Amino acid sequence: MIAIAEISARDLLVPLVAAPLIGALLCVFLKRRASDYVAAIFATITLVLAAGAIGNLFSDLDATHRVPLGWLVNIAGESRPAPLVFELSIDALGALMLFVVTVIGFLVVIYSSEYLSPRNVEHPVANGKGRYYAWLLLFVGAMVGIALAGNFFQLFIFWEITTLCSWALISYYQDEASLRAGFKALIMTAIGGLFFVLALVLMYLNLDTDPFAFDALGRLAPGLRSLVFVFLLVAAWAKAAQFPFFTWLPDAMAAPTPISCYLHAAAMVKAGVYLIARVVSASYGLSYGVGLLTGIMALATIFIVVFLFLFQDDLKKILALSTISHLGYILIGCALGAWGSATAFQGGLLHIAAHGCGKGLLFLSVGMITYFTGTRRISELSGVGRRLPIVAVGFFVGAFTVTGVPPLAGFWSKFLILTGGLELGGFAAVIAILLLIESMIAFGFFLWVGQRVFFGSPSFDAPPAKAVAWPMTTAVIILAVLCLVVTLFALPVIQHIPLGM
Repeated sequence: MIAIAEISARDLLVPLVAAPLIGALLCVFLKRRASDYVAAIFATITLVLAAGAIGNLFSDLDATHRVPLGWLVNIAGESRPAPLVFELSIDALGALMLFVVTVIGFLVVIYSSEYLSPRNVEHPVANGKGRYYAWLLLFVGAMVGIALAGNFFQLFIFWEITTLCSWALISYYQDEASLRAGFKALIMTAIGGLFFVLALVLMYLNLDTDPFAFDALGRLAPGLRSLVFVFLLVAAWAKAAQFPFFTWLPDAMAAPTPISCYLHAAAMVKAGVYLIARVVSASYGLSYGVGLLTGIMALATIFIVVFLFLFQDDLKKILALSTISHLGYILIGCALGAWGSATAFQGGLLHIAAHGCGKGLLFLSVGMITYFTGTRRISELSGVGRRLPIVAVGFFVGAFTVTGVPPLAGFWSKFLILTGGLELGGFAAVIAILLLIESMIAFGFFLWVGQRVFFGSPSFDAPPAKAVAWPMTTAVIILAVLCLVVTLFALPVIQHIPLGM
């Protein structure tokens, strides 16, 4: 049975990484509708392969399927006789990330086929779709690579590719605002990459066997283990837009809205919290101090951005600030996991999927608003629900998901995080209470935004019926359904993700 599973994994994992990369290469040479079709085909292939790989793993969620690819050059001579293996692997944590990456990636590609068109009132697009899809599929491929990376070194390679993709896609419109935002994202996330390199160097110099394995931190001396964790944490802060690196993400809203969706719901920022989840899952003996640092900084980030909510009139920037706070939730789940709470850790992992679906739905709903109205300013919008009822439903379902309204997915992830904090007691319980307060504030704020934008007298003319294109509507409907049912997939998976203690 094991041999069959390994063969099946080998058959799926390599094509899974290769499919979006091949699609990206083809799109470089295509224009307009041809690029729409090719991008949709390769996004579909990627999704089907991912479904096969995840389905194969469901027969034994405690297993790890590995596909060796080759060996690193032995740069240390005879002092390091064991080869350092390149491999693709999938386990329960990788399957969770792979699900989010490929499902939302597929929906973003489908949605983009209509969003990037001359009919878009905010940003009419006639050319450049081949370039757009090339970078987007490369982005999807890099995120698949992160989910399937067999060690820290490989994860870092794909990590840096996502940095380049985000820079190119944020700058897609090539006006001054988007170029500045893309460059800012590149610089700030590259700073985090430097700390990732420092962590890799320290692991390589201090471990003779498998220095880049995910369990490498558990084999370091306690003081060095904490130092390497802090370096990885700084890398994650930069990638996940946590304090003090958070300012690049609101500026990145200069990107096309489908790219904003992918950045927030599934891609680069999620790579940061995925890195910390990997470390906490695989590492033994993490100190109380590193958990405290992770939790306090996440908590500080959450309340900084909640305060900034009050000064925003831009719907996309509000969603960006909300994303920053929810990434803080995931990091708090990891921090409480480092303190020994498997419940809170599982809640943080579940929130990767719950927030991905909810925030993806919010962004695609806001994208439809800007597509038809040409504005994303709250002060310029009212009565949108009368003209675009599906968008109104999508926005409120997404908002209720991320703020934790039952029975939507965000309720269950937040419930587990808060329960874990209260079980631990002490400062962890204080964190749980503060998170509950933040959730109530966010819920009230999103209700106010929804009432202001979707109710009242319509602020724009009804769109032509033929302009309500099926690609955007379909993506919104699918994500709305996932906000309700994704827990059925994710809960069995997270229960098989180990917690290093």
